[in-house]
Formats: sequence, C-alpha cells, structure tokens
Amino acid sequence: MCAFRVEKDSNRYTAGHIIPEAAGGEEWTILCRTCNSRFGERQDKWFGEYLSVLQNPEGTFFHAKSKSKYITVNGVTISGKVSVSEEDGAIEVFAPINRNPPGKVESIPQGPKLEVQFTPEITKHINEVQVGYITAAYLTWFSLVGYSWAMQSSLESVRKQILECDYTLGGAKVVALMSDEIFEPDIGVVVESDHVYPCCLMYDRMVIFPAPNGAPSPHKVVFSAQHQLHLLNLARMDAPYAVSFEGKILVKPDMLRKEPPVPEHLLYIFADSDKEAQWLVLER
Repeated sequence: MCAFRVEKDSNRYTAGHIIPEAAGGEEWTILCRTCNSRFGERQDKWFGEYLSVLQNPEGTFFHAKSKSKYITVNGVTISGKVSVSEEDGAIEVFAPINRNPPGKVESIPQGPKLEVQFTPEITKHINEVQVGYITAAYLTWFSLVGYSWAMQSSLESVRKQILECDYTLGGAKVVALMSDEIFEPDIGVVVESDHVYPCCLMYDRMVIFPAPNGAPSPHKVVFSAQHQLHLLNLARMDAPYAVSFEGKILVKPDMLRKEPPVPEHLLYIFADSDKEAQWLVLER
C-alpha cells in the first residue's frame, strides 16, 4: 500500500479507472502511478476484454480483442486466426501463406471435412481475469469508504494478490453468481456460518474479502446461498471509522499511525434493513 503527500508527491500518483476504460468504465480513484501502469499491462487488459465480451449480447470468446496466433487445421498447426463474420455470424478461418513457412499451408490434408482446433487467447489468462475482478472490487470499496478500507492489515493478502497478479495466493475469493442478471458494482456483506465477510457484486460474480474478525479465509469456505448477501450504503468520512454488522466487525482500520490504532467512530449496521444504522463514538 502506497502513502502520498498530496502536493509533494503529485508525480507518484494518478487517476485510475476502477473498471477498465476499454470496457466502458467511467468511475475512477487515486492510484499509485507505478501500480496503475502494472495493472494496465496485466489484469486490466484481460479483465477489460472479458467484460467487453460479457456485455455484448452476442458476445463469445471469438469476439475477444486478442486473437490466437496459431490454429490447427486437419492436424497441421499454422499461423492464422479464427474470427466471426459480422454479416452472417459465420466462423471464418484465415491462414495466410506468406506468414507461414513455405509449403506449410499447402501441406494441410484436403478432404470433405475441415477440422479446426484453437485455444481462444483470453482463456489462457483466467488468472488475470480473476485478479481483475478482485482489483476492481477492492477499488470499489476504497472509492466508497476511503482509507478506513485501505488501512486494514486483514487485506494484506489481497493486496499481494493484486500486486503480484496471482489468484492462487489466497486473499479474496471470486464466486460465480448463479444468475442471468448482470449486476452493477456494489458493496455489501455476505454471511456464512455466523461469520461476516466484506464483499462486492461485480457483474456476473461476487468478490469476497477476508474479514478482520478472525473468520476463516474465504478460500476455505463454500459460499452457496445468494440470500446470504446484504448490500450496504456506506459513507466516506474524513475521520477513520470501523463498521460492525450485527455486532461483528466488518471494517477495522488497524493500520492507523497512532497507538493504539483505534478508529474514532463505529458504524453499527443491523441485518434488518428497516433499522437505521447507528453512529457510535469510540473511546480508548
């Protein structure tokens, strides 16, 4: 996590899109310039391509921007590409003779049947897509809550996932939603086995973050019932604050530069949406 002085370090941070701009993202937040550049080359690129396909009613992996460079035709691997015709939706195979070794294209066995095999390029980058979901969900929380979200030691494993672009490191978990609906990004809490976890709805998936209350890692938990989800309406305050959901800590900024690291306020949220959340003042 990077810390900046607004005026002196202005060359070290920049505006970064929460959802990749290539996928229509308009909301942005402040990001470390180096991190923003790194995201653009890895998770943002592939997450953006995935969202572009997802948001296209007729979209398939054939429509992804990055195309496979090699295809296999009747058992012969050549340099070429497979695409979908915009006119009638037919699958087109392009095998340029001048981009292959002499005689390579001509060596393809001829016959009444043409068998084409290839791997869509985006399917080779599922890791980057998953980390893209996590990155966007983390930034969504940050944009809505501020540094009360970022100053949590419980999210160190998530930040490592994001910075190293490696979903297998643990940290946050991405769960596919069993729904045909595409959800706009929104933050909430998911309840499982009497534990509460911060989460974020993100289009066709839900990103579940580690909880600061000693709950098991999300990667070790099976989340199944969608009714466990409660959407939240949180505020960004100048003063650091904690969030409690039905008495269980959901947000705990324990990396504050003071001893002991106790936030000044607590927002107590009830599971019953008819009950208004309460602001409490914390004392040491």
